[in-house]
Amino acid sequence: MVRVLGVRNFAFFWTGQLVSGTGTWMQTVAMAWLVLQISHSPGILGTVTMLQFLPMMLFTLPAGVVADRVPKRGLLIATQSLAALQALVLGILTLLGTPQIWELAVLAVVLGLSNAFNNPTQQAFLPELTGHDLLPDAVAMNSLQFNGTRMIGFALGGIALAELSAAGVFLINAASFAASLAALLLMRPAELHAPAGQRPGHHALREGLTYTRRTPAVVFVLASLAVVGTFGFNWPVAAPLMAQDLLDVGAVGFGALMGAFGAGSLVAGAGLILLGPGGRRRMVTAGAVLALVLIALGISRSYPASLALMAVAGISGTVYTTTANSSLQAIVPDRLRGRVMSLFVLLMAGTTPIGATLLGWGADAFGISATTIAFGAVTAVGLGALLLHHRLASRRAQPPVA
Repeated sequence: MVRVLGVRNFAFFWTGQLVSGTGTWMQTVAMAWLVLQISHSPGILGTVTMLQFLPMMLFTLPAGVVADRVPKRGLLIATQSLAALQALVLGILTLLGTPQIWELAVLAVVLGLSNAFNNPTQQAFLPELTGHDLLPDAVAMNSLQFNGTRMIGFALGGIALAELSAAGVFLINAASFAASLAALLLMRPAELHAPAGQRPGHHALREGLTYTRRTPAVVFVLASLAVVGTFGFNWPVAAPLMAQDLLDVGAVGFGALMGAFGAGSLVAGAGLILLGPGGRRRMVTAGAVLALVLIALGISRSYPASLALMAVAGISGTVYTTTANSSLQAIVPDRLRGRVMSLFVLLMAGTTPIGATLLGWGADAFGISATTIAFGAVTAVGLGALLLHHRLASRRAQPPVA
């Protein structure tokens, strides 16, 4: 950790993301709560969440090609500026009165468009910041920052929502992007590590997909991400519905639930720095634990028990995503990194439109309890089927013993 933070460009990047990431998670809490309070509909909350992640489904793969073709630092300055503008407009609209659902939906799409290009570019930028020797440390530190800001942002978001209103939270988030933009502008371009290999040509996307299809280790990670991303990671929809319908707590209680999730994530991120990169077994085990936690959360009516379960969800979710990320970063060649990591982002977050919509509709039709239990069960069955298929395929690929 000390070594990688000694790299000036990475230290600037990490610190800037620490500040702006906290504001972003605060906005996530306020946005979900505001939509639910205006609409009183799980289905509408699921739809707005779907619209935020829809651009990631549509544009993340082309964004990976762009990230491999253009200077990543300049692209990140553009995406972070767009996200700051979105938060500012959202804050002003909310400050002037109660915004319409369609206005929130449009702004959700704008944020999704920014994230579609920002997230794969950030993933592909890490090796240029630190070089390959420190890349595992950079991935772990990036995970620690991501989960630390999630814990702090969720907790502060609940408090600020109760004390300042949603408008105040949105304006705080807009201001937080000053840190990430300053960090990018203050970097020394001469100290960046140039990516190895040629820049992608006209068939860049096809080349990335062909490489992925022909690399079984990459296929396994991405297939598991499709399952867990769709059914295991829908907290912006699930958590406020649990807080309101199952536990009967207000905005502060909702923020505490999300803060517990973030606290577990932070503990896991710190632990992974000590444990180092893991493999398939760690990733699948973490995904299975997350599935069991979802089932338990659907059953729970105890607020303290749900807080503890959310912490375990944060631990297991972070172990899963960090291990999947590290596995891909270790396998993928530099010249394909942006394209393959865009698949990581697509299947981790771009599947959310499907999961969020299904969760919202399911909660409307059957209640959040039954729907959460069903999502946990599907996650467990999906991971089990994938692991069984992988083992059978590995046996078939082994040559017969003479």
